[in-house]
Amino acid sequence: MDNAHQDKMAVLDRIIAMISLPEEVVTKVKAAFVGIELEEYAEEIGNLLDIRTAYSAWQCLKEKLISDPGNMKMLALMLYALSYTYEKYRSAGIDDDVFVATMGCFNRFLHEYHDGYEEWVFDRDWWTFRQTAMTVFRLGELEYEMKSIDIDRYISIHIPSDAVFLPEKVKASLLASRAFFRAHFPDYENVEYRCSSWLLSPALKTLLPPQSNILAFQSLFTLTGEDYSGSGYITWVYKRKYDDYRELPEETTLQRNLKQYLLSGEVLSVGKGVLKKELVFENENQPF
Repeated sequence: MDNAHQDKMAVLDRIIAMISLPEEVVTKVKAAFVGIELEEYAEEIGNLLDIRTAYSAWQCLKEKLISDPGNMKMLALMLYALSYTYEKYRSAGIDDDVFVATMGCFNRFLHEYHDGYEEWVFDRDWWTFRQTAMTVFRLGELEYEMKSIDIDRYISIHIPSDAVFLPEKVKASLLASRAFFRAHFPDYENVEYRCSSWLLSPALKTLLPPQSNILAFQSLFTLTGEDYSGSGYITWVYKRKYDDYRELPEETTLQRNLKQYLLSGEVLSVGKGVLKKELVFENENQPF
């Protein structure tokens, strides 16, 4: 390895250390990185830093990295791109803690796949260009994505699988987000907060006890619609995909009740909602 590549490996090492990847993955990523000629991917790496070009950059990388066991080359390139994202964080005056929490998604996604399939595979590259482009931030338990479609600007709330879903934790996160966007992205200070998630499905009211933290979360939103086309909740609830719902685990109340719901021929919707901001931001000192 020449000195230039050693320097770039050192850059990668710093990012890996910040987000605490599993050791087995670190070994695979470094091995993949050694075989990469970064000059061949310079344009895509640069384009991953801007949400207007990040999606097409990801598509180009997918085409170039046809032979990529475990998607480790893709992971290595995205992690390397994060070194530039980190500099943008620093320029914007955003704390390192926010960077570490936000980029913890890479570690989380790897563990989620490993929990379900017992192998290390990076399968969320279709999502993580949002992190390299600095449009998603984890603030406490929740993630917040700045969205701008034509003249419609809003914040999309995402719920990480490791979120502690206690009402007080959720409220603390929402309040932190308000302060964060006011300080760093004032154009998003007063926009709508929206959420599109199976966690907002009205059907959960029949599958969970009234005191459920999920139902408490639902109460913060005005439901605006439902979508029945997705099945991502299967992986979220049961750790991996299942072709035969009779094989679904029954380790939690939600797993048991959802399994029976699905076996009866029902489909869980993705609920779409708008945050009732007055419940959070106008009553900051009041519990939900």
